[in-house]
Amino acid sequence: MRKKMSAFLLFTGYFLIRTKPVHAYIDPATTTYLIQILSALVITLGVTVGVFFGRIRQFFLNFRVRMTELRIRVFEQKREDKQPQKIEKQEISLPFIKRFLLALPTSVALFFTLVIFGVYELYMNNQEAFMFPLTSVLLSLILIALFGTLLLALLIAVFRHHTFSTVLSIAFGLLLAFNLEGNLLNLSLGELTGDSIPWELYRTEAIVNLFVWIVLIGLVVVIGHYLKNFWKVLVRLAPAVILMAQIIAMIVISATAAPSTLEDNLYLSRQGIYEVGKKENIVVIVLDRLDNWFINDVLKEEPDFFDRMDGFTRFTNNISLYSQTFPSVANMLTGERYDFNDYWADYLENAWKTGDFIPRLKGAGYENRFYMERSYAYRDAQDLLGLADNIVEGKISIDRKEAVGQFMGLSSYRYVPLALKPFFWTSTEAFGKIIDVSLETAPYITDDLAFFKGLKEERLKIGEAEKNFLFIHLNGPHPPYNLDEYGNEAEPGQSSYKIQTKGSFRIVFEYLDQLKALGLYEDATIIVTGDHGARLSDTQPLSSAIVTGLFVKPKGAIGEPIKINRAPLTSDNLRATVIEAAGIDAPQYGQSYFEVSPDEFAVRFLFHRLYGSEDQPARVEVYQVLGDANQFNNWILVEEEIIR
Repeated sequence: MRKKMSAFLLFTGYFLIRTKPVHAYIDPATTTYLIQILSALVITLGVTVGVFFGRIRQFFLNFRVRMTELRIRVFEQKREDKQPQKIEKQEISLPFIKRFLLALPTSVALFFTLVIFGVYELYMNNQEAFMFPLTSVLLSLILIALFGTLLLALLIAVFRHHTFSTVLSIAFGLLLAFNLEGNLLNLSLGELTGDSIPWELYRTEAIVNLFVWIVLIGLVVVIGHYLKNFWKVLVRLAPAVILMAQIIAMIVISATAAPSTLEDNLYLSRQGIYEVGKKENIVVIVLDRLDNWFINDVLKEEPDFFDRMDGFTRFTNNISLYSQTFPSVANMLTGERYDFNDYWADYLENAWKTGDFIPRLKGAGYENRFYMERSYAYRDAQDLLGLADNIVEGKISIDRKEAVGQFMGLSSYRYVPLALKPFFWTSTEAFGKIIDVSLETAPYITDDLAFFKGLKEERLKIGEAEKNFLFIHLNGPHPPYNLDEYGNEAEPGQSSYKIQTKGSFRIVFEYLDQLKALGLYEDATIIVTGDHGARLSDTQPLSSAIVTGLFVKPKGAIGEPIKINRAPLTSDNLRATVIEAAGIDAPQYGQSYFEVSPDEFAVRFLFHRLYGSEDQPARVEVYQVLGDANQFNNWILVEEEIIR
């Protein structure tokens, strides 16, 4: 046992030394711990009251019997030898079936927590992040939970005497520790946005957290050794209370969750992703988190890196209205602004209903295709009917085995000790890869490697439409970093923001080269930009400027070296530029990129959302930018609002 404990501590120490990035957009936090705690208290109180009054009644019923026994002992004439005798107690082991039944409640609660409740809560609280219904994997999860429950109970029941109580105590202690961790001990690590979590900063917390786990499990083992009767009640009652509390929480989640829209079987597909129009094309390629300083760092290393973008102008003083993908992408395409105290789904639904930017393109004869993911850019494909031409109706096929593994990994991430969390990370990208995208009608998933592979194999081709507006959202220089500088898959840990930026643009270069090969490059309007720049923290105020990278090739430009323009721009200028390129007379959209003078004085704003932490609530900061956005002393915090 000592060797095993030493190995465990050594293994944990290794975790604390190493730093491993966690990549995901899904929020692993729980929102039902209060429901579970209150339910557990109510259930426990009810059981306690029932037992208490039952005990009182039993006490009075047996009082006469006990008094009679006492009288017999006092007045007994014949006594046995008064010399003390040493009586050896021989422990009698419970029969196997009784050991199995005693281990069953803990086993049921353990697997229900990790496999059923953990996955259910995570899915329901992040429904918008998944393209498939939970029913796709629910049966598999139930079978795993049943098999695991029976196997664990049988394994525990194999042991006898003190070993049985010790092993069951450890399992029961783990059950308590898992629930304590998942509901109360988890640090506020924020949403897993794809950025590396600096685990080395949490070493002290990890050690304290692990100590709590060891003490809790050790306490249960001690109770099992010295307070047998109480222990037997505990291992029967506590798992039942935990189980009932979780079932109540699931009922509450189900009753309060927004209705799923996945049953409509409508989604934005990959259909036509490599097709362009016969005559006119307006192509917007968004590289997530493309920041000016990423581009500048590439230029410092390779001054001629962007020379392949002939006819383009690089705008170096451009900012987005928001610092995150949501609501930035929806705002770019609709012009509607987001109040951070509004429900995200209501905003997306209303934005696409009221925004007239895409309907104007549609009215001008453009076929519109959007390659972007649900929840960040739109609520449901139903809202894009009549606007997007790559909507299809069908059932999404997934790899169930991979999906189950990803869900269980994410559930474990929530419940395991802090020291072990780095080994249970998963990512939105990983959940995207469980979807079968082999068909053209498969849903669009942000996967730069897959997009580049298809671009080289299928190549761009001219479609049936005369005019095309294409909006393609790629991962770009946003973590996880999985591209090498040529756009191919990098070995784990061998990429970075700079390498990923180079790889992203090499994908863009290939797209441009193929457009040239079709003879459509000169007449195309092409915009390569980010949905936002790079912020350093999701919980702290800005400490540096956030300037969104922007390259624009207007119609007719070709064979000219790349130009530099320092005009003060915002993401609002994108719609005006597209409207102008489409030949639509709509002065209400304001100035296009090329209409803003570099000497113009502009007052610009950026809304920076901060997630809540242990010492700060969730809030949005409004920054006013006067002058060159690259100079942080031109950024002024003018407002801060708590997000309800």
